Amino acid sequence: MPFEFICPFCHHRTKVDDRYAGQTGPCAGCGKTVAMPRYNERGVLEPAPLVVTRKTAARSVSRSSFPMLIAAACSATALVALIAVVWMAWPTIQKRALLAAQNQDIDNMKLIAKALNEYADRYGTYPPPVVYDDKGTALYSWRVLILPFLGYESLYDAFQLDQPYDSANNLQCMSKMPEEFASPNSDAMAGFQTNYALIIGPGTLFPPSGPLSSKNIDDPTLLLVETKHGLASWTEPGDIDISQGVRPGNRPMKDLGGLFRDSFTAVSAQEEGLRIPNTVPGAVLDSLISPNGGEKVDVSTFK
Repeated sequence: MPFEFICPFCHHRTKVDDRYAGQTGPCAGCGKTVAMPRYNERGVLEPAPLVVTRKTAARSVSRSSFPMLIAAACSATALVALIAVVWMAWPTIQKRALLAAQNQDIDNMKLIAKALNEYADRYGTYPPPVVYDDKGTALYSWRVLILPFLGYESLYDAFQLDQPYDSANNLQCMSKMPEEFASPNSDAMAGFQTNYALIIGPGTLFPPSGPLSSKNIDDPTLLLVETKHGLASWTEPGDIDISQGVRPGNRPMKDLGGLFRDSFTAVSAQEEGLRIPNTVPGAVLDSLISPNGGEKVDVSTFK
């Protein structure tokens, strides 16, 4: 005997044959899956349980995932905020990294400047940039002469002072290069090369007539400057010659700087570390090179 069925979704009424009792199928009105009532043991029709469709299940899953979605959204927001903070702080981070790198060079040059001043105190003048033999042949650099004042007495004793830097014996000494002569911001140490040079020539602390004394200095004067390495070794004679023009640039052992993009490091005869921009006016740079020109340069702006 047919029974009446009302769709729980669209409320469509229809007559259903007894043989479909307890079965499921699409509603004739809305097409959703519905379950027919079924007869119990007493032969009485009972309402069928509601069939949960895939759409309903999906809605349930979405609700259960809501906390995870919130957590993901919070994480994304935090990431965006972190990126924004880093982006705003990046110039400061870069500046601090540059200062730290330049401090490494300044620390090395301060040690060398101290050794140069101690040499001058003992012998009356700074060391000659180049040591020559009786025939006028260049033998080796001033760097060899200050080894005892840097704490390398045994290396100094092993160096044959009457032989050139590239003699068999002195080449062995070359491979024992003091780390103070190479910049940590270059690969000079691997090739036993140096990044620190004197400025030599007329009007400098090291004129052709011979090196001056620290007593000849009456204003801030550059004693050592950073440059790209270009010599065969740290013992080879070679410094920056003012007669060839001295300005910031990238030419090894010819220009000031080259290890950093916008500035170069130096140390004065007073053993003060300086960071000098490549845009420094030529007149100011010339004043810093001259030991007794009477020029007044405020070096505090370069510290």
